[in-house]
Amino acid sequence: MDHDQFEQLGDKLREIGHQRRELAEQVFTQAHHGDDMKAKDLYEQLSRVSDQAINIISQQKEMLDQEVNTSSPIK
Repeated sequence: MDHDQFEQLGDKLREIGHQRRELAEQVFTQAHHGDDMKAKDLYEQLSRVSDQAINIISQQKEMLDQEVNTSSPIK
């Protein structure tokens, strides 16, 4: 497993996590203030960012799966 790549993915995931938190707060704020159009736009952005996070998590999981399957069995 390329440890540097794994770490880079982790860094990107943290960055995306911060973006998700900010967007979620904005969605709640806009919805609370009754700006449904703005809230929907922000929600769509949040959805795209969430998909990116899921993709990164899947990549990291695949890397770990490969590492575990190529090394000695864990007991």
